[in-house]
Amino acid sequence: MRDLIRQILRGYQSLNLEGQDEGYVLFSGQDPDTKQAVLIKVLPRLLEDNPQIAARFNSLAQAIRQLNHPNIVAAEKVGEEAGLPYVVSETIQKAQPLASQMNQPWAVDTAADVVMQVGQGLEHAYEKGLIHGALTPDKIILEDDGHASVADMGLTEIQKLLGVHLAQGASPYLAPERVAGKSADASADVYSLGAIFYSLLTKQTPQVVGGQVVPPSQLNPDVSARMDKVVVKALAQNPADRYPDVKTFLTALGASTLVPASEKAEPTTSVDRCPRCGAQNQTGRFCRKCGARMDQAAPVKQAQAELPVPPARSILDEPIQVTKVEVSRADVGEGVRLNMEVGHGVDVRETVIAKPRSVATDEILSDFPEPLEMPQIGTSDLWPTLDEQVALAMPEPPPMPVVDWAEIAPEMPEVPTLEDISSSGETD
Repeated sequence: MRDLIRQILRGYQSLNLEGQDEGYVLFSGQDPDTKQAVLIKVLPRLLEDNPQIAARFNSLAQAIRQLNHPNIVAAEKVGEEAGLPYVVSETIQKAQPLASQMNQPWAVDTAADVVMQVGQGLEHAYEKGLIHGALTPDKIILEDDGHASVADMGLTEIQKLLGVHLAQGASPYLAPERVAGKSADASADVYSLGAIFYSLLTKQTPQVVGGQVVPPSQLNPDVSARMDKVVVKALAQNPADRYPDVKTFLTALGASTLVPASEKAEPTTSVDRCPRCGAQNQTGRFCRKCGARMDQAAPVKQAQAELPVPPARSILDEPIQVTKVEVSRADVGEGVRLNMEVGHGVDVRETVIAKPRSVATDEILSDFPEPLEMPQIGTSDLWPTLDEQVALAMPEPPPMPVVDWAEIAPEMPEVPTLEDISSSGETD
């Protein structure tokens, strides 16, 4: 086993053992080609010598590699070494697990934004046929700017294929059927996402009294009654009573954040920079990074001016100007008028956009005057004839010089005869 792990880790730099308590052995390192920090998860069990299990693993590995979403931690490599599976994923800089920030105060809208981002990543994974099945705050990576990403997508299904039993089976963020050892489905992820949202709102895991979930508004007065219903339904003990999938849950959650104006609290001064740690782009009443109250800041950016209060009188009671449009055709004598009258106290003011124009036919053609005679223009008056054209005088070409080549050519040497050549050879 150790030799196989060494073969998997071969080539990676700055290796460090991070832990081995979540069903896999975790190493951190650096890719030698891209210089990118990576996490290497080696599952401590070999794939069985079974063609069906091997085909299922290859299908899962391909689906994990195809995940491409900003709210999912990308897997750079998924494979096996002599039957030992492993997953290599990227490391997000300036980020930490959401679990390290669960105890800090969270504004309702900020917590809902994190849940929305995670849910969008899960929806993309469902399209590839993957269920997370073990979603906890440790599996959500939160960057300093508030961007959230889901980690270990598809890893639970690989562990199930190998028969790995997780030590975190009794986690309060897992659905009851998952704690009982049943297979994961989309409703199990809905429960986990609802439990994480509950903890962000109340700083407590979901509280159940008499088989009923305590509404989060009893622990956090900022939570609206509409949001209470959404969270309680997501945390139903029976999967059939929950939202069927994450998309439906997110739709209900988005609608619950649209609180009527009568239920909203008085507007307070908002800032975009934390007075304690200086983190920018902050929303809500608490800093997402350090948890400080944002309304205690001194000279910081003030909120935008309040919007004007809408008038009590309905717009439908105002006078409306209606335009009458006249439309005509060539075969219709009178124009066809289209009138639009809407509202109360309509002030009609007619505006003619286009006036009909008659088209000449045989009956009214005689009323048109005769066309003017076209002027006759003679071309002879415009251009002179050949006889009238003035001939152009061309100068005489200069005489060509006479060259006596016999005078300027050099004398040619005498060509030796055969007798001269033979006689010269005899003397030699």
